[in-house]
Amino acid sequence: MNKSLANILSYLFHPLLMATYLVIIMFVFTPTLLQPVSSENFIPVLTVIFLLTFMVPIISVMMLKLTKSISSMKLEVREERVMPFFFIAVYYGLTTYMFAYKIRMSDVLVVSFAAMSVVILVVALASIKYKISAHAAGAWGVAGLLMAMHLKFPGSYLMWPLAGCFLLAGAISSARLALNSHSPGEVAYGAFVGFAISFISIYIFT
Repeated sequence: MNKSLANILSYLFHPLLMATYLVIIMFVFTPTLLQPVSSENFIPVLTVIFLLTFMVPIISVMMLKLTKSISSMKLEVREERVMPFFFIAVYYGLTTYMFAYKIRMSDVLVVSFAAMSVVILVVALASIKYKISAHAAGAWGVAGLLMAMHLKFPGSYLMWPLAGCFLLAGAISSARLALNSHSPGEVAYGAFVGFAISFISIYIFT
């Protein structure tokens, strides 16, 4: 894979965008699992999700960069990844709490966001000693969520988006290797963490 394509994949499928993509996939292919979200309120809900799980975390990381708490927005230095990922995990956890107790979203969506929160927290804690790929964790995390939904809810029509997600997760993992952002072990660890936590969460708790 050439580096231009690898960069495009890395930016288009940034780990923090995975929550937004997941909700879009669910709305298109399995809208019953998103209820009470409907076609009338989908855009406002999606906007809130995008703001809380992408814009707010990105602005927080930008602030850390401006205050020189981190040296790069790409979080290439392992030691600098702990604080940003911990803050992001808190944002995702608060979003999960809001969806569970304030807005009363579906159990599947709440568990999905709880799983993403745990994945990010594991990435943060692992970064204390070991650098793992957040891109792989995010992409394979969505694959794990969709696969568990497909197995637990046979009428969800998730076969094709699941197949596409597996291909895309593989491409994203390859992109991180092509950019020399991670070693094969770091990508594999991220993929395992993302997929395992996400799959088990949906399969057991929904």
